[in-house]
Amino acid sequence: MSVAESSHRETTPTIHDEQSAPESLVEEKQDGAAAAIEPVYATGLRLAIIMCTIFLSTLLTALDIGIVATAIPGITDDFHRLNDVGWYGSACFLLVGTSAPMWGKLYKYFSARLVYLASVALFLVGSIVAAAAPNSPALIIARVLQGLGISGTVGGSILMITYVAEPKKRPMLIGLWMGIFMLSTIVGPVVGGAFTSEVTWRWCFWINLPIGGVIIVLLVLFFHVPKHITPPPATWKEILLQLDLPGFGLLLSSLTKPWNDGSVIATLVLWVVLTLAFIAVEWLQGAYAMVPLSLLKPRLIWSNALYGYIQNLANFQVLFYLPIYFQSIHGQSAITSGVNNLPFMAFFAMGTMLSGVLIGKTRLLQPYELIGGLLAVAGAALLYTLDTSSSKARYLGPQILFGLGIGLGSQVPMTAAQSFSKPEDMAPITGVMLMCNSVSGAYFVTAAQSLFANRLLRTLANTAPNLDAGKVLATGASEIQRVFGGDELAAVVNAYMVGIKDIFAFSLAGAAFTVLISLVIPFKRLPKHDTKKTEEKE
Repeated sequence: MSVAESSHRETTPTIHDEQSAPESLVEEKQDGAAAAIEPVYATGLRLAIIMCTIFLSTLLTALDIGIVATAIPGITDDFHRLNDVGWYGSACFLLVGTSAPMWGKLYKYFSARLVYLASVALFLVGSIVAAAAPNSPALIIARVLQGLGISGTVGGSILMITYVAEPKKRPMLIGLWMGIFMLSTIVGPVVGGAFTSEVTWRWCFWINLPIGGVIIVLLVLFFHVPKHITPPPATWKEILLQLDLPGFGLLLSSLTKPWNDGSVIATLVLWVVLTLAFIAVEWLQGAYAMVPLSLLKPRLIWSNALYGYIQNLANFQVLFYLPIYFQSIHGQSAITSGVNNLPFMAFFAMGTMLSGVLIGKTRLLQPYELIGGLLAVAGAALLYTLDTSSSKARYLGPQILFGLGIGLGSQVPMTAAQSFSKPEDMAPITGVMLMCNSVSGAYFVTAAQSLFANRLLRTLANTAPNLDAGKVLATGASEIQRVFGGDELAAVVNAYMVGIKDIFAFSLAGAAFTVLISLVIPFKRLPKHDTKKTEEKE
C-alpha cells in the first residue's frame, strides 16, 4: 500500500470543525492507536464474497418493503382494517429511523460482525411473528420488530462497504448496493402479488427465513472486520448513555378521526413538545447524544440530510399507494398490480446505479440531486393527473420519470456525508443519515394515511351520505369491486380516487421541495484518492 493511501485517515478533507465536541481522553488515545494500524482493504475473491453477503442481506430486508406494498390490500381483506394501512408501513419505518443512531453507536463500540448478525436475527424473529400474526395489532408489532432488524442491517451494510472497500471504490459499490436494494423492491411487488393471489400474504414473511439462514452462514464463515477498524474502549455506563432512545411516542394519532378532533389536536401539540424536548436533550448530552448535533452543523451535512428526508416523503407515497390505485380503482389482482408497478422500481434501480457510476467518474454530487428532483417533479405531476379511467400508458409512463428522478438522488446524501466526515464519525453519521431517511417514511406514510382516510370519508359524506362509511373502511382495497355494486361502487371508487389524488399531490409537493433543497446544497467534488492499493493477503 502506498504511503499516501495508508495515511488516508489523516489527509482526506473534512468539513467538520476540529474543535467539535471532543470524545473522552481514552477514546482519543484509541483513535491514535487505530491510526497507527495501516488500513488494509479487501480485494479480489474476498471482497466479492463479502459484497455478495452484504447484497444478499440487503435483498432480504428490501424485499420485505416491496412485498408488503402489494400485500397490503390482501391483508386488509383478512383483517378488515383499512385504517391500519399506514401502520403496516410506518410501524416499520418508525423503528428503522429512530433506532438507526442507536445501531450506529452499537457498531462503534462493539464487534461490527456480531452486531450485524444480531440485526439479521432480529429481523427474522419479526418475520416469524408477522407470518403467524392472528390480527392487525400483532402484525403491526411484528413490523416494529422487523423495523429494528432492518435498521441494523441496512445501516450495517453501508458501514461494511466503507470498512472493507478502498475509498475510490465506495461510490460505485454504494451505488450498486442501492441498485440491489431497489432490485429487491422490483421483485418484491411481483413476489408479494403472486403469494397474495395464489397462496397467502403470510408467505411474504415466511420467505425471509431461508434467505436469512443463508446470510447468517455466510457471515459466520467469511466476514471479518479489518484490523484497522477497532472499537474505542468505553465503560458500560458510557455506552448506555449513548444509546438514548427518546421520541418513540411521536406517532400516536388515530387515523380514522377528523383533523379537528380533540385527540388529534392534542397529539399534534404533544408531537411538537416532544420534538423540542428531544432536541433539548440531544443538545444537553453533547458527545453522548444519540444524534450528536455537532455532526449536523456543516451545511453539506444538514442540507443532504434534509434532502434525503424530504425525498422519501415523495418516494414512499407512490410506493404504497400505486398498488392501492391499481387494485381499488382498476380492480387488478395483486400480481398484476405488482407487474404494473415495475417501471417505477426498475427505473429507480437504474437511477441509483447510474448516479453511483457517474459520481465515481466525475466526483460530482449536487447536480444529480437537482436533476433527480426535477425528473421526480415531472413524474409526480403526471401521476396526479390519473383518474378512474386512465389507460395503461397514462399510469406506466409517469413511473419512469418519477423512478429515475428519485433514484438519481437517493444515494447522494449518504455518499456526501460519509466522504466528508472524519473516520471516527463514520458510524454515527451513517446512523443519522439513515434515521433521516427512515423517520421520514414513518411520519409521512402515517400522515398520508390520515389524509387519505379523511378525504375518502369526507367525499363519501358528500356524494353518498347513506352509505355506511364504517363498511367502506372495513372492506379491503382489493375487495371493493366485489363487495359494492352499482351506484355504491361508483361512489366508493370515486372517493378512493379523490384520496389517492391527494396522496399524489402530497408526493408532488415533496419532490418540488427537493429541488429547492438541492439549490442549498454546496457544490463540492468528492476528495481524490490515491489509485494505488495493497491487496489483502488471503
